[in-house]
Amino acid sequence: MNRIPITIVLLATAFHLTANTDESQLDERLNPEFESVAVDYGSYPSVRLNKNKIGLNGDDWSSLGEKYRAALAGDSLFTVVYLGDSHVQADFGGSVLRSRLSASHSAGRGLIIPFRLAGTNQPNDYSFGMTSAFLASKLMRLPWSTDMPFTGIGIKPTDHTFTLNIKSPTPVNTLRFHTTSGKLTTPDTDSFIDGDSLLCVSLHEAHTDFHINLKGDGDTVVGGVELIGDSTGVLVHSIGNNGATYSDYSLPPHFGSELARLHPDLIIIALGTNEAFGRITENTLRNNIDNLMNTIRRHNPDAKLLIVGPAECYRRTYRRTRRGRRRSAGQTVNHNVATIARSIRLYAEDEGIPYYNHFAVAGNAPSQRKAKLLGRDGVHYTVNGYQLWGNLLADAILDAMKP
Repeated sequence: MNRIPITIVLLATAFHLTANTDESQLDERLNPEFESVAVDYGSYPSVRLNKNKIGLNGDDWSSLGEKYRAALAGDSLFTVVYLGDSHVQADFGGSVLRSRLSASHSAGRGLIIPFRLAGTNQPNDYSFGMTSAFLASKLMRLPWSTDMPFTGIGIKPTDHTFTLNIKSPTPVNTLRFHTTSGKLTTPDTDSFIDGDSLLCVSLHEAHTDFHINLKGDGDTVVGGVELIGDSTGVLVHSIGNNGATYSDYSLPPHFGSELARLHPDLIIIALGTNEAFGRITENTLRNNIDNLMNTIRRHNPDAKLLIVGPAECYRRTYRRTRRGRRRSAGQTVNHNVATIARSIRLYAEDEGIPYYNHFAVAGNAPSQRKAKLLGRDGVHYTVNGYQLWGNLLADAILDAMKP
């Protein structure tokens, strides 16, 4: 199959930095490189398996478990949203979580986001192309050149008519387009606007390769597309943005209401690593967490929440040369993570929100590195490390939903 040429128009933008952010490893956190290293999954010298459980903090997941088992039985749809930073964006752990939770009855690939069109790393199981030139926005680059969807990526085609070329890892028969601003239509007869005012395209047969002709109105911004293969079963959506913090997800003006269009039953929020690379008070952090949680809960009152804390990592150290220049001098454990993780845990306990203590499960950074779970930058995991944490998180969630 011939490739369709894609012209990309990107506006020059500036990095969005929170106040007092440590810029020393900013590029690594915004543009991570992920390494694949062989890991013996039969032994976890750095992992505290006895800590691998969810503290419900007084919440009751019995109804959530009933919904989940009904979905596996083919009686309903169960939807999970996994929200986070670069640990989530690449989807190495998210893909394992998706596979584990939907193993016996998957409802489709779920949400795909045009990360690569916006000039950042994208999960490797799908492709997302557009025939039109476009403007692109990323959550962590301000000012935005488009309206910002809840996914943290905005693609605004400059042509009113264009084609989206999508390849899915699994056959799906329904595409649901998540847009903000403007209208999106298609000349295809098997399409409709659903109750969330989103364009849906239905296919007579399931496919993995799509070329959808679309028409916008000049203001249309595409944030992602849901790939759905069944009206029952389990959908797991991953939404991650490199460098993101709790406060960053409060910036998109319609984040809560647009997130609600996914109709989540369980929302997993895995943030905190990037806060540990800046200077932030406990009160400010709690306010940032509270603002995001209140937004999510206000628009998703029936969804259960799970907060995942950060695990210990490294940070770079620097030295001054005789000429006053700063040069890297190695790495040291980022002890700020312990403070951030504790604050997030205490917030979850105070608010009665279930909490997964990744810091306690993972062990210290040197032992993670010795087990080849941490990559060279000391912040991101190896591919195998992410797959391990995806399995461990799935174990804890499935255990918490048991009858």
